[in-house]
Amino acid sequence: MAEHSVPPTPENYAVWISFATDSNPELCASITTRIEAKEEFSETFNAELFEQYFQWRAIQDAILESGGVMSRELGAVKESLAAAERDTAAYGQALEGASSKLEGVTDQNGIKTLVESLVSATAKMQRRSQDLEKRLQETSNEVTQLRSNLEKVREEAMTDALTGIANRKRFDESLRKAKRRADTTKEPLSLVLCDIDFFKRFNDTWGHQTGDQIIRFVAGCLTRHSLDNHLVARYGGEEFGIVMPTTAVTDAVHIAEKIRKTVESKKLLRKSTNEDLGNITVSLGIANYTGEESIEELIERADSNLYRSKTEGRNRATSDAALSSRDAA
Repeated sequence: MAEHSVPPTPENYAVWISFATDSNPELCASITTRIEAKEEFSETFNAELFEQYFQWRAIQDAILESGGVMSRELGAVKESLAAAERDTAAYGQALEGASSKLEGVTDQNGIKTLVESLVSATAKMQRRSQDLEKRLQETSNEVTQLRSNLEKVREEAMTDALTGIANRKRFDESLRKAKRRADTTKEPLSLVLCDIDFFKRFNDTWGHQTGDQIIRFVAGCLTRHSLDNHLVARYGGEEFGIVMPTTAVTDAVHIAEKIRKTVESKKLLRKSTNEDLGNITVSLGIANYTGEESIEELIERADSNLYRSKTEGRNRATSDAALSSRDAA
């Protein structure tokens, strides 16, 4: 880790221990490829390694912990219910006994003693009911908290560590759900892929920390111009995706153009030195779901349009509609 300037964080230790023990072939291959290419282990790349190969463990640990807590809670509730059942039976017997004794009691003192025993048994039963109600309420609160904790862990596992937007896992999940909805409702579905132009040049010139700053800036622009029902995700290193349910391709192009112009119009300053980084630009590819294709084919068309934006000069948005108009002309 020191040789490759990898910071000694718990997450990085987990990754490199796995590499040193050769316990995950895919992770080992990723690190080996990086080393052979003599590329730096940036903060972004390190976070991606941990996210890709270890985030699932956080969910697993949370589920196991929740299972243990639930088991203990259910055991406690079971004991409380058993005790309540015993007390109810005892109370029933006390009432039966009182009914039998009442027939043979004629003096005032005997009646008073009998009533006092019934009041005592009733009070005991009332306390037991209150204890059981309290126990059940505590268990209900515990279950609510466990559900909240599991949702929080799941959210973290679906979030890109650098930008705070969705990661690739959540992108894939969201796109599958959007496709199923479009198949059912016949509503439009659009997909936008976005790539930062000449990002490697910025990284090589200004360093990975500045590169991370640029990635966060672009992620913010995408989020700002997307609609509430859209999902903005970090698709790859400097590539992003926007899943756009109920959005026609013309609207998707309009949003993509707003994003492109916003990114282009901003001048960035390097945080550490306040140096002017100049302007950056992005290229975008837009595809509209046809209803007769797989998710892979939809992504491939959006990626092809992104590639056209790159090859035709960058800093532009290319869509199926634009290509169709050009072909017709």
